[in-house]
Amino acid sequence: MRIGTRALLIIVPVAVLPLVGAGSIAFRVSRRALEERTRAAQIATARFIAERVAAEVSASLHAASLAANAMEFAQLSAQERLGALRLVFRQIEGAVAVALLSREGAQVAPPVYLASRAQESSLADREVLGQAGIDGFARGIPLDAAARIGAAVGPAHVSREGSPRVAVAVRTRGDLVLAVEFSLARLAPLVVDSGLGVRGNAAVVDRSGRVVLGSNLQAVAARASLADSPLVQAALAGNLGALSFTGVDHVERLGATAEVRDLGWVVAIDEPAADALAESRVLARRTAAAVAIALAAGGALALLASGAIVRPIKALHRGASALTGRELGHRVGDAGRGDELGDLARAFNAMAAEIERWNRELADRVEEKTREAREAQDLLLRAQKLAAVGQLGAGVAHEVNNPLAGLLGQTQLLLLQEPPESARRKKLESIESQALRIREIVQKLQNTGDGVESAQAPVDLRALLEESLARNERALASAAVRVVREYGPPLQIFGDAQRLTEAFSELVINARRAMPAGGQLTVGYHAIDGQLAAIRFADTGEGIDPGVRARIFEPFFTTKQDWNAKGLGLPMVHRVCEEHHGRVSVESSRGKGAIFTVVLPILQERALA
Repeated sequence: MRIGTRALLIIVPVAVLPLVGAGSIAFRVSRRALEERTRAAQIATARFIAERVAAEVSASLHAASLAANAMEFAQLSAQERLGALRLVFRQIEGAVAVALLSREGAQVAPPVYLASRAQESSLADREVLGQAGIDGFARGIPLDAAARIGAAVGPAHVSREGSPRVAVAVRTRGDLVLAVEFSLARLAPLVVDSGLGVRGNAAVVDRSGRVVLGSNLQAVAARASLADSPLVQAALAGNLGALSFTGVDHVERLGATAEVRDLGWVVAIDEPAADALAESRVLARRTAAAVAIALAAGGALALLASGAIVRPIKALHRGASALTGRELGHRVGDAGRGDELGDLARAFNAMAAEIERWNRELADRVEEKTREAREAQDLLLRAQKLAAVGQLGAGVAHEVNNPLAGLLGQTQLLLLQEPPESARRKKLESIESQALRIREIVQKLQNTGDGVESAQAPVDLRALLEESLARNERALASAAVRVVREYGPPLQIFGDAQRLTEAFSELVINARRAMPAGGQLTVGYHAIDGQLAAIRFADTGEGIDPGVRARIFEPFFTTKQDWNAKGLGLPMVHRVCEEHHGRVSVESSRGKGAIFTVVLPILQERALA
């Protein structure tokens, strides 16, 4: 009995201590790996939000620059400037207000904004502005910076309703300044849904530490300051990345920061360390349970021969060393034994399997959250739908096609009953012709408002233009129109070849109609900064009257003497450009022809890798 007791006192510690050490090492390794993955996920999330905020503001500034360079504001009359500003307000996504100023800050034209919901039903997605909002817009315009360097972004501010906004200013041709205020509210879901826990925080702050966007909407509305946060203080001092700190609530927190390029803003996210590492507590309990099992098994094994104990202990030691070396797939043998050593081996293997599963689930969680955030931002950057035209097309198709089919059918039945030379037959043929024309107009309206995305693929820009010219070769020749090609180096774009060809063909037809007595059509393209393709259709026709130019892309707008069409061709071109994340603009003077310019993104080589 004494020998058994001594053996128990000697063998039990020898058998159990390696297991306790292995459990402790496994716990520390797993906790360290969990903390590293959490920090990496926080840094990735902060950088992703920073990139998307920078991209959104950059896209808004680029849209304002395109609008500023598309028109000669200085040469327009007061009424024409107001019409041009209204066109810019309609075409720029997310615009809240648009103003045109001199370099000294004098108002050149009345600002354009939505004063009430009833003012413009087609702009239901825009925010309504009152006098306080206009005053805030005026204070936020970076006029001096735009006048000096050409384009600038103003400081962020919040409307009375709590909507975050930022104003940009761009110097136009003619030394005026075009100012556009954009709403940042559409970026709020990106920050709110940043994947943090209930007690986590995510915010975008400016250089003064005040909140621009955040998961706490009350802090955004109040423009609360986070300058006292150690995380924000470190970021504003240039120390970006992960940081462990004690918050103002005296809770240990894990956080990460990233800088929003070109703006100087900072993205700061954090959550309590206890929440971020909650899984480590579960691991601790399981490790303690495994050690308890090991103690019980060690006491039972102490009664056996030491030779039978050494081999399983060595196997467990090798397993612990494997876990220390992050070989999480390693398993110990003897799991099939029916004794306590078998239970210990199975418990150890179960613990190792849990550690491996937690690491795998954590990696999957990071990947899933990153993918969800990317998909949400992609939805924000999609081309805007022409809602009003789509609803009109659906309504016309439903309300007109059914009675039109009956009218056309009855007319054709009556035609079958009339002799060829009958006077009544000629009247019926006229009715049939007009009914077919109505059906054609309805079909074009449906195509203009159709919101179904088409299949897109890499296409050669020169081939598209050649196909568009080939479709109209006879018509151009019969109209005595000479075609001049000015193609740059080969370029590829990503799009629907059929839809783009139809749009280019419409621009060719439009140019031919503008030159009834003949003339010259110049078709060409060139690259802009290696990012965009600018396609030009220049004719030598009579040009477009300034009073007409602002409305030529509106559905059903046409003038018979200038545009032999039904008012749906150019809206279709506008629609196709929107579908391909591009824009179409026109430059024209009375008697000097017109230049239609289509700007589309160039297909980048890295996008094909």
